[in-house]
Amino acid sequence: MAAGSTAIPVIDISASAPAESACAQIDAACRGIGFFAITGHGVSGELLDGVLDVTQMFFAQPLADKNALAIELSDHHRGYAGVEGELLEPGLRADYKETMDFGPEVPADDPLRSPLEGPNQWPDLPGFRDTVEAYQAAVLGAAKRLLRLIAQALGQERSFFDQRFERPLVGTRLIRYPAVAEPRPDQLGCGAHSDYGCVTLLHIDGTAGLQLAEIEGRWHDVIAPPGSFIVNLGDMLARWTNDRYRATVHRVQSPTTADRYSVPTFVNPSYDTIVECLPSCLGEGEQPKYPTTTSGAYLQSRFDETFAYRQ
Repeated sequence: MAAGSTAIPVIDISASAPAESACAQIDAACRGIGFFAITGHGVSGELLDGVLDVTQMFFAQPLADKNALAIELSDHHRGYAGVEGELLEPGLRADYKETMDFGPEVPADDPLRSPLEGPNQWPDLPGFRDTVEAYQAAVLGAAKRLLRLIAQALGQERSFFDQRFERPLVGTRLIRYPAVAEPRPDQLGCGAHSDYGCVTLLHIDGTAGLQLAEIEGRWHDVIAPPGSFIVNLGDMLARWTNDRYRATVHRVQSPTTADRYSVPTFVNPSYDTIVECLPSCLGEGEQPKYPTTTSGAYLQSRFDETFAYRQ
């Protein structure tokens, strides 16, 4: 293995895998490196390949076509953001990437619609919507299976997250990192940050670039098996666990020879879900490190901090 690289733990979450072993591995990874890969997730190889195909198809369009679906045209964070549309690491130039965000399709007149739900902006590309919607539904199924194991690892009932994710806030993001022959020293493909929400399931095209920061602050390239999902935890779960589980800082270096494509899916609790320290994560004499909040309020505050269109 090359110096500066790390093979993250690989955990089988299939129904046939022993749950106790999976929970122990998840707990160790979440307390330690904060990243792991999952296999046995149930998302087909056809969908994994298909979503990367439509991602490349979308970003290959003329800029005018992409800008017609600009994220600022949405009041619920769905749509296209061009290069330098997001700043994740203050002190650097905005990220050198372009993105397209989708969520579960919710009619604008749905009386239960939260401020972070609504209709998507769909491009007129053959097979695009069907592929993205099928992919997102399959990943959500994998995430719910994973969350039941995380609940058990935290000493909760396996169903703990079920009611808190009855109407989850899910975002699937298509990302293109343009190749840069000589990257600027003050700009990354994606600046150093921890994710905002609960759990992220990341599908990548195999191109290097994703790096995580160890506790000592050193950066390491992330290595995971093909066909697996890279999982990392967000700040919301860290708050729930009083930092027992780590929201690990990570970044993406711009590729230098070919564009890099990735598809993270962010899976978060229902909008009004209360997020507060779990009693099982408080040691004797300890106090919660974070004030109580809600899923929706916390996510909106983080979007406001990082996206240029919300300034």
